[in-house]
Amino acid sequence: MTGFEGQVVDVVGLLAVAVIVSVIAERIGIPYVVALLIVATPIDVALPNFGPALLFVFLPALVFEAAWNIHRDILRRRWLAVAILAIPGVLLTAVLVAGGLALTQQMPFTPALLLGAVLAATDPIAVLAVFKKLHVPPELATIVEGESLFNDGAAIVLYEVMIGILTPAHSPLTARQIAWGALGVPLGGAAIGLVIAALVALLLRGDGDAPLQVVGTIVAAFGAYLLADELHLSGIFAAVVAGIALRAFPNFPTVEVTAEVDGFWSAMAFLANALVFVLMGLRLEFGRIVHSPLLVLTTLACVTGARLVLGYVALPLAGNIPRPWRGVIALAGMRGALSVALVIGLPDQIPYRSQLIDTVFGVVFITLVAQGLTIGPLISRLRLAAS
Repeated sequence: MTGFEGQVVDVVGLLAVAVIVSVIAERIGIPYVVALLIVATPIDVALPNFGPALLFVFLPALVFEAAWNIHRDILRRRWLAVAILAIPGVLLTAVLVAGGLALTQQMPFTPALLLGAVLAATDPIAVLAVFKKLHVPPELATIVEGESLFNDGAAIVLYEVMIGILTPAHSPLTARQIAWGALGVPLGGAAIGLVIAALVALLLRGDGDAPLQVVGTIVAAFGAYLLADELHLSGIFAAVVAGIALRAFPNFPTVEVTAEVDGFWSAMAFLANALVFVLMGLRLEFGRIVHSPLLVLTTLACVTGARLVLGYVALPLAGNIPRPWRGVIALAGMRGALSVALVIGLPDQIPYRSQLIDTVFGVVFITLVAQGLTIGPLISRLRLAAS
């Protein structure tokens, strides 16, 4: 068996395990991604660094699918809430983590700020699965999903800026370079996504061939992401804007094939999520999770504090946000695969790299399991589930 054939067998085997675990999780009433993580984490398997694979294979599909299916009308109405959580929220989380660790003398401020950037990216997959099952208000689900779409991009921009600052061989960043990274990179990525979406929509508008329209969405998702990345712009913002814009173009997809395109991306989302969470569970190491308990718990307290401030102080500034929603949104800020991929992908010369990995592993595991298992009971207690 060749190396490629072996890799195919491995992927099929992982998918088979994911399907079995997901079916069992559904029957016992827990989010399937949490079950996959719990089952896979204790398994000791030597894995290569899957960070690049996540960023270039899975991430475009995941963010495009979420953007493709998001409620655009609700997003327009609730844009301020999403913006507060996604942009100031990333900065608040990063600064609170950095400040907390610096004040307790567990890590200098600058590498701790990098840690905060890595952990600022939320992963609401488990939450959204519960939302769908319990039929929570669509506006609440859209705020949580919209935040994740845009804060991932903002967190990666801050992450890359901090790597530039912390890399010893790198020349000091100028104010102009930092401003370009903060504004030009995401806006440039968004522009790429819009252009790609327009080209695909114009090329296929009115064409009733379902496979061709499905392929068009694949080209938009991966083409926007990879082109933006090649131009050193934000691939996440490119894929997000491509998904939202392409769905908004008239006559794309055509009414006759909308269900088929939607079905394809639903299957893609399950495929990507299942593989990502199995790989993440296999990559997490219990030894590293408990290696620095005080550092993990302090960071977790800072992340949780930032989430509470966002939910109960910042979010009300967006207007009429029902109080029960704030508690759910605060609990929905779990961390996941993107944080793991980013921290594993750190250059070797980054100071405190080992402690950063230990801390991210611990925070990701705790937030996914603890919050993933408690979000459903909280929604039921707050009577947000549809009867």
